[in-house]
Amino acid sequence: MIRRTFTVGIDDLTAAIGALVCRDLPLATGPGPASIRRGTVVDDALCTTLAKHPGARLEVVVSEHDEVEQGEASLRFARAIVGDGLTIDPPHQGQCVVRATTAGVLRVCSRQVARVNRRGTILLVTALDGRVVEKADTAAIIKAAQLWTPVADLERCRRVAGPRPLFRVAPFTARLAGFLAGSRIRPANFAMATENLRGLLGSFGVDLVTAQRIPDDVPSIVAAYRQCLDQGAEIILIGGSIVLDPQDPFVVALEEVRATLECRGAPIDPGTMFWVAYARSTVFFGLASCELYGRRSILDLVLPYAVAREPVTQALLADLGYGGLLDQTFSARRKSG
Repeated sequence: MIRRTFTVGIDDLTAAIGALVCRDLPLATGPGPASIRRGTVVDDALCTTLAKHPGARLEVVVSEHDEVEQGEASLRFARAIVGDGLTIDPPHQGQCVVRATTAGVLRVCSRQVARVNRRGTILLVTALDGRVVEKADTAAIIKAAQLWTPVADLERCRRVAGPRPLFRVAPFTARLAGFLAGSRIRPANFAMATENLRGLLGSFGVDLVTAQRIPDDVPSIVAAYRQCLDQGAEIILIGGSIVLDPQDPFVVALEEVRATLECRGAPIDPGTMFWVAYARSTVFFGLASCELYGRRSILDLVLPYAVAREPVTQALLADLGYGGLLDQTFSARRKSG
């Protein structure tokens, strides 16, 4: 990349054709644009416009061998790292905006994003991993850091990014859920919790197909689990479980329906006494009282993952512990609107 200066009326502007303007150029008042913006490609039309402004100084950068213009470099890199559920806007002012094509959960490989950004060749700006996005929401901005990028630098940056997409949108696909509550949940509280959970699930397009208050014994719980599974429930929410009890009947009953306990407790507040289990593709969430009655809690954080069929694992919860003080950080991750 070579920087050159041309003075209108003195230098031959045709020698600048194909170069990129590197500094904004204000023009005297008159017909045509008020200024020429940095990043503009010098072409015949621009030379004609500038000819009307003798004395103006045009600052440009000219490509050397094997260099790619900023917008093209941004687009090439975007195509290499953008995954499913996203679309790339055409380059504008050197950058590409990446937008969601569907409602879902944005997944971002944050460590790889940081590795790319440390090189300084490409600038990656993304929304948070786990954020709920709607169709057309901005998920990321990708911009080459210079007006001309050496192809070799762009290729090295792509290798640093790795072979997999750095971000994607997991669409919301789960549609049915059940709610089971033990005898610790009083009837009035059960009705309130049912209404709250129905509204929360409904905001993601999920129907609550059953809500039952059941005895705290293993046979009754197993029967209720099986009924939910037979009804096609993809998410089963449980109230009244005590995860600190090694023999909690809601946890013990999991084995009878061939469900595997994924984790007991979570490094998130409110929600430390949360538990997760899976019976094939159906997820069970053991809820503490703070998750039942509309208080901001771990359920608001992990439910979108479940609706998008993204695994809620010990590793995911461990990552969510960073920023897990929800009263301080939830607004950056919550569903908009």
